[in-house]
Amino acid sequence: MVRLMAARCPLRMMMDDLDLDTVLRERFRSLGYLRLHPPQEEAAPLALRGDSLVLAIPTASGKSLIGYLAAMKHVLEQGGKVLYIVPLKALASEKGEELREFSDLGVKVRTATGDLDSEDRRLGEADIVVATSEKADSILRHGGSWMSSVTLTVADEVHLLHDPGRGPTLEVALTKLRRMNRGMQVIALSATISNADVLAEWLDARLVTSEWRPVPLREGVYYDGELWFSDNGRKAVDGGKDPVWPLVEDTVKEGGQCLVFVNTRRSTESVATRMAPAMRRMAGAELSDEDREVLEGEEESTSVGRKLASCVEGGVAFHHAGLSSEQRRSVEGGFRDGRIRCIVATPTLAAGINLPARRVIVRDVKRFDSNVGSVPLSVMEVKQMCGRAGRPRFDPYGEAVLIASNDRERDHIIMSYLLADSETIHSKLGSEPVLRSHVLGLLATGSVASREGIMDFLRSTFLAQQSELHGLEEAVDNVVGFFLDKGMLREEDGHLEATFYGKRVSDMYIDPMSAVMLRRALESWRDGLDELALLHAVCSTPDVMSLYLRKGDHDPLFAAVDRLEDAMLLPFPDDPGEQDFFLGDLKTARMLQEWVGELEEEGIHDLFSVGPGDLRNRVEAAEWMLYALGELAGMFRSEAKETVARMRTRIKYGVSEQLLELVRLRGVGRARARVLHDNGLRDLDTLRSVDVNRLASMRGIGPKLAVSIKKQLGQDDVPEAAESSPPPRSASEEQSRLFDF
Repeated sequence: MVRLMAARCPLRMMMDDLDLDTVLRERFRSLGYLRLHPPQEEAAPLALRGDSLVLAIPTASGKSLIGYLAAMKHVLEQGGKVLYIVPLKALASEKGEELREFSDLGVKVRTATGDLDSEDRRLGEADIVVATSEKADSILRHGGSWMSSVTLTVADEVHLLHDPGRGPTLEVALTKLRRMNRGMQVIALSATISNADVLAEWLDARLVTSEWRPVPLREGVYYDGELWFSDNGRKAVDGGKDPVWPLVEDTVKEGGQCLVFVNTRRSTESVATRMAPAMRRMAGAELSDEDREVLEGEEESTSVGRKLASCVEGGVAFHHAGLSSEQRRSVEGGFRDGRIRCIVATPTLAAGINLPARRVIVRDVKRFDSNVGSVPLSVMEVKQMCGRAGRPRFDPYGEAVLIASNDRERDHIIMSYLLADSETIHSKLGSEPVLRSHVLGLLATGSVASREGIMDFLRSTFLAQQSELHGLEEAVDNVVGFFLDKGMLREEDGHLEATFYGKRVSDMYIDPMSAVMLRRALESWRDGLDELALLHAVCSTPDVMSLYLRKGDHDPLFAAVDRLEDAMLLPFPDDPGEQDFFLGDLKTARMLQEWVGELEEEGIHDLFSVGPGDLRNRVEAAEWMLYALGELAGMFRSEAKETVARMRTRIKYGVSEQLLELVRLRGVGRARARVLHDNGLRDLDTLRSVDVNRLASMRGIGPKLAVSIKKQLGQDDVPEAAESSPPPRSASEEQSRLFDF
């Protein structure tokens, strides 16, 4: 658990002063919470009294403690139930671990981030459920009965209401919960925003806002060998051609750590790689075999993974969404324990996880948008990054440094970012594409049953708090008309009711447009379907992010279109403006075809320029779309179900047809299944007959897994396998494969 200690300014309120059971007070004290920070002093009594609350304070100022205090009081003193909503899976894992510190007091905590087509009734047994906003909304759609007993909802990072992707789902989930549980307490935890009062008014909540931080923060701009601070202070830092390294070196020499934010994944790698040799001389460390295996790519070593491991040996790392979750966790853990002195990251790290540093360096205040080119970062994003500067209990101060290339840019950065207030947040719920998914969810669950019912719900949202909803009735009519036309709704005398098709689309938590495209693909279904045509139909849905087209992609993709001709389930568009989208979907399908063809991850990276994280995201999305396609096939094209189910398993594990039986064994992924197959063990019957010691001697199997396989096959009396050393790897076998764990 994050432990927030007293800062260097006078603090009055002690943990013992709070209205808490003695056992709870002692537990918080044992975790290091002795005194409260000034904003906590104001917020904690309100939260413990049962008031709804918006707490808008800077990053690392102690927001989480307020949520934890209220959660424990609800569970242990009032017998209530708590829903803790976070925006990211990584945050759900972090918060779940922290809340499990109270498990020995009888608090049952569950983390919910997975299957979106399930009520997950086990969650009803928990006292605290930590869930992403998508999972929370999905449970509401499935009619999770335990949701009606939630007495407290904590909404972490609630300022993300302004995010076009996550914001509407969080907004709808909070609106549903508040309408369902009229007396429910809401605690919304936010970064500092300009219109926190509007957010508090929407939630009928008390507002506590502050600029106080537990560690003093100096913000400045670096230009031409000198730091210019917003408080008019200056500091000389020996410069060079690369403005980042002198700032990092200065911090590390003083015993601190750095976070460097740049605008592209490629830049994270290049900057970290450039700094690694010099950093190694100051802070290099040996890697354990286990750490190296994780960093290089676990079962499948890749060039990106090897580059990452080499950087970490030098005390520096890069961090971006293209890495696997295991690689990112290893980097974060190495930074927390001090082995890694500097992380070079994309801005997503700033909002995604608790990683403070002595100095934060923001190299780029612009990002590239494929639609409009280079665009400036928002003040809120830059403040989120700067807020990571200063580690409570470890650093006497924090420094946030933005980099300028000339006098004019230096002045612009000071005025536009360092001295500016964060933007106001605005609801992103009002567009028709966003409304489609959420309106269907309301109708499918019976929460509303008419156009007026939809409008009544929307009047309860943050959108309505900020606007008069002008034009929204027309948008609702258009959305309802779309559902009626596509067979997802029926209407009689103004009463709207979801059809079975519409209910399943809502339950599966997919974009209704994805369902329309998948159903269209089923209408074109034929025997002997080309697997690329099937994968293309899946990749054409809005729920699967397509790969970008590069300059050399068009000719081979057009050739594939010509080869398949009429075999595609979705036709090649006549409109030239739509053709690049089709080709981008086809390129993504080609990548997945190589994946199920068992091409190593390194080969996929070379062909498509995607990292393990990118690959895994698309594999998971495609697997879910194949699940949805199978469900729709049960309604509209039953003969397609078996083919779809087999492809779903192949996508999940990245295997050809011949390995499907083997990968169903626990611990046997694509690499180990291939080893078994190539050693003549091609089905479960053959595996039953093989000697356990021979099985254990095969590459990547070993004694423990060999015994596990035998037991999974019903051979419980198998003797322990003898330890044996595997033969050395040949050059062609040096790489193994992803997901084999």
